[in-house]
Amino acid sequence: MGFCEENNETVDIVKSFRSDNVKYIYSAPHTFFYDKGKGDVKPMLEYAGDDLSHMLIADTMNHTKHCRYIVNPPGVDATIHQHVGVGEGEVDFDTLFQTLRDTNFATRRYKVGGEPIIAASLFGYPEKMKVQAVQTRELIERELLSK
Repeated sequence: MGFCEENNETVDIVKSFRSDNVKYIYSAPHTFFYDKGKGDVKPMLEYAGDDLSHMLIADTMNHTKHCRYIVNPPGVDATIHQHVGVGEGEVDFDTLFQTLRDTNFATRRYKVGGEPIIAASLFGYPEKMKVQAVQTRELIERELLSK
């Protein structure tokens, strides 16, 4: 099987297995890869539906915007993105968390694996990690667990 980065195509592959053992992971810092730069999280999460069992939380910039990233030498075909703290990029986290609440993500149960998994997925700034990892965990708890 080849590699697939787009949301709906990947969800279709997961659904085609019709298996309790194969579910979908949504990585928020890959949002702009999943829909060719639109960043429209709501329809992507809704399309995944109950097959969405894992979430990775970090922010990123939209890599499709002109001159967002400068790669040397010019013409290098590189995939560039970040996994930075929530609020440092352009992912619509208000809509992301609202959609997760609306679809009861935090209360789902799976035959294999049990509870859904949501985790911080930060990297790139080790000097910020002690603070941002805690902030991200607390954000997840506030948004999805009412803590």
